[in-house]
Amino acid sequence: MQTEWESFLQYFKNGNKSILLFILLLAPINWMLEAKKWQLLLSKIEPLPFSKAFASILTGIAFALITPNKIGDFAGRILYLSNKSKLRGAIATLIGNLAQTVVVFIFGIIGLLCFNIYFPGNWQLVALLIALAGASFLLYFYLNIHVLSKWAERFPKLRALVISMRVLKRYSTRDLLRILSIAFLRFCVYNLQFLMIINIFGAGVPWLLGFFISGLMFWFITVIPSLFVADLGVRGFVAGLLFTDTGLSENAVSVLAGSYSIWMLNLVVPAVIGSILVLSVRVFR
Repeated sequence: MQTEWESFLQYFKNGNKSILLFILLLAPINWMLEAKKWQLLLSKIEPLPFSKAFASILTGIAFALITPNKIGDFAGRILYLSNKSKLRGAIATLIGNLAQTVVVFIFGIIGLLCFNIYFPGNWQLVALLIALAGASFLLYFYLNIHVLSKWAERFPKLRALVISMRVLKRYSTRDLLRILSIAFLRFCVYNLQFLMIINIFGAGVPWLLGFFISGLMFWFITVIPSLFVADLGVRGFVAGLLFTDTGLSENAVSVLAGSYSIWMLNLVVPAVIGSILVLSVRVFR
């Protein structure tokens, strides 16, 4: 471990600082892609300018960070909507999150296929079957999301919910595929960011295989429920399992440092900004 730590410090000291700056710039690009996706979702409910959509996703991250599996995301986002649109906005958040989950499952399948080829085993095969079944269900459900509106109409006593759920019918297949494409691009940016940062830290992970295995890592993180700081433990365990234990990287410190850095950069930093925005919204209102 001492040798790995010294190697990590050496790589960090002598690493290409311009690449590190590029990695940092990928973070706001990631947030902007999510804001664009959110803006498209809101175009069917209550159109928002991009600046407000951007602020909205930052407050959503602030709420998401302190709730299991980021379920508080919708609560932060709808702060910027009028009262009559809040419930519809929460439903739109579910559509956006579902699109991102579909993409994660697709990358999880590709990652598991690669993992089964290079590191075959029983749990790898079981995980692949689970991912295939989950992705098939999620993709079908996502492309037929309007069915939920019909289901809600079975409960006429929940009038507000029934009326709000009708917004699902406004999203055409073309709209859903457009949102899915942005989710795909966002995941690629996030994935590339992680792979670049661990290699700058000295992990030495092959780029092509590493890209798909890191996609698998994010699939595991998605399907394993976690809460705030516990998320660090999950990330550390999964990163070690997929990169260090398999021999893809001989430097466990670099992989862990990269995993935690990406967590800080893409979750903690925007959450802090979002928390400040939440306070400003409350003060001005």
